[in-house]
Amino acid sequence: MQYSPENPDLPQLLFDALSPLLNLMHSARTISPGKIGILRTLAAEEHVSATQLSRAIGVSQQAISLSTKELESLGLIERRKDESDRRKLWFHLTEAGHRKLESEVEMGRQALKNAIGNELSAEELKLIHHALPALAKISKAAN
Repeated sequence: MQYSPENPDLPQLLFDALSPLLNLMHSARTISPGKIGILRTLAAEEHVSATQLSRAIGVSQQAISLSTKELESLGLIERRKDESDRRKLWFHLTEAGHRKLESEVEMGRQALKNAIGNELSAEELKLIHHALPALAKISKAAN
């Protein structure tokens, strides 16, 4: 089904509703969304190059370079040379990085959970629950 111009404000209204929720989750965390993106990408793949990280999270190579250096200094990731081609570098998530990612995700979830629990009625919670499959479809289409 194509987007219908019957409600041309729907994309803006959806953005206006979701953006503060993302901000709420990001503000509850101790590291930036970009660094969370790096940790998530590394959690999903055994090893990832800087170029792959740049594409995966949509930031510049320079931003990847700065962020990976900081994450490496914190012991959350490590870089290794490729066994077959020593010119290539791969980033790996450390055990501390796995724990940090879990902790950061949980902090974001908890902030959202608190907001939901403090602000919404039972009926509003049902409405959101029923909207989740449609939102999931939008998310899939964006990827």
